[in-house]
Amino acid sequence: MLEDRRSEVLRALVEEHIKTGEPVSSRAIVAHARLSVSAATVRNDLAALEEDGLVVQPHTSAGRVPTAAAYRYYVDHLGPRRLRQNAQVKVANLFGEVHLEMSKLFKATSDLLAEITDLPSVVIAPGVAHDRVRALHTVQIGTDQILVIVVTEGGRVVQQRGRVRVPITPQEVDDARELLAASVVGDELGADVEPPAEQLSGVDDPVRETALTIVDCLHLASTGGTEMFVAGAGRMAALWEDLSSMQRILEIMEREAEVIKLLAAAPGTSIQLGSELDEGDLDLAVVSKSYDASGESGSVGVIGPMRMNYRMAISAVEEITRELEERIGQQQD
Repeated sequence: MLEDRRSEVLRALVEEHIKTGEPVSSRAIVAHARLSVSAATVRNDLAALEEDGLVVQPHTSAGRVPTAAAYRYYVDHLGPRRLRQNAQVKVANLFGEVHLEMSKLFKATSDLLAEITDLPSVVIAPGVAHDRVRALHTVQIGTDQILVIVVTEGGRVVQQRGRVRVPITPQEVDDARELLAASVVGDELGADVEPPAEQLSGVDDPVRETALTIVDCLHLASTGGTEMFVAGAGRMAALWEDLSSMQRILEIMEREAEVIKLLAAAPGTSIQLGSELDEGDLDLAVVSKSYDASGESGSVGVIGPMRMNYRMAISAVEEITRELEERIGQQQD
């Protein structure tokens, strides 16, 4: 733990560097922190902070810039902060919508977070295995293919294609759906579905095979890939001056599994910096928060350089995640 004045010097340096992107002088720190000491005293503090590996001086006679360790110290000692009034109004307007289908809600949430923070944002939707089925629909899309559409009580719409082993007709598809509806609707999507044996034995092969295909589709739908909604990727060129860093981060963003891994930190609010992300020596920071929906977890987060506005990012991620979790809970009640 740094002594109080050096902690204030480091805080002022980090915030000035976040704002300007330039090395920070001792005079700028005195002005920013309103310290009642001289610039010479601050220079001595900066020298001590440099020995501790918290700041570096890129050029002789230039100011200092924070290291990854300095950003870590800074975010670990940040106090809570509310969003500005105009941002709070935007959040209230989004989550005050009377009804918004869940996928549209997740997309709108990622768009809003990117707008408020001016950073690329990611919303990872929770799984649907524990969400109860509100309606089951089937559509024939070929002589031996069907599309199974599940609407959950949480407002999610999940689709899964399936192939039937024999040729089928629209009526046979509808008969198979009717056969299963009573045991599917109202139950969790991830629950084991067993078509009534006595009913299966009394129907023709196409209906029986279609029913079994629907069961397979329901299983695949409940265990399928996670939905991910990304917004603000176009802001990346303005955030990273180093083109090689931006290229590496673009490659990460293009791999869904990698992005999910970045946000899949410990429960609650997480701030991960640089080498903590297992992506090598990369100028990268991730602020994220997990949330719960019917026993399934999701995440909300922003991705940016270590020189990001953490106060804004953390408050926006926390407030938007809280509102999203509450909204999902209301729609599932």
